[in-house]
Amino acid sequence: MEKNRNGLVAFALLGLAVGTAAYYLLGTEEGKKQLDRANEGIKDLTRSIKEVSKKEAKKAAKFAKAAKSDLEDLKARAKDAGKQVIDKASEKATDWASKAADAANKYSSKAGDAADKFSENAEHAADKAKSDISNA
Repeated sequence: MEKNRNGLVAFALLGLAVGTAAYYLLGTEEGKKQLDRANEGIKDLTRSIKEVSKKEAKKAAKFAKAAKSDLEDLKARAKDAGKQVIDKASEKATDWASKAADAANKYSSKAGDAADKFSENAEHAADKAKSDISNA
């Protein structure tokens, strides 16, 4: 109960203070002048905040535009670098494939020559064996 009474007393004192301030600001000439000065100060502050906000918004827009341009430039350079890497890798792969094909052809040719030589030797040996059998 005492807690409610203390709260009521505090609320009454607050109301009295607000009422006194309102009377002073609205009921007296000096209070009206103070209120007018306060209103002018608030208006000036509002104008200053608007001006600063406009300036900062313009700066932010310029910064965002520059950042977007830099990002697009960076993306283009990365794309070019990636393309160069892919082209170089493709070039190397083509070179290696060509060397492998050349080596395969070379060994295939040597294998063919060896097979021909083996065939000639086998035929020669067969002819000699036939000759030896005929002469025997």
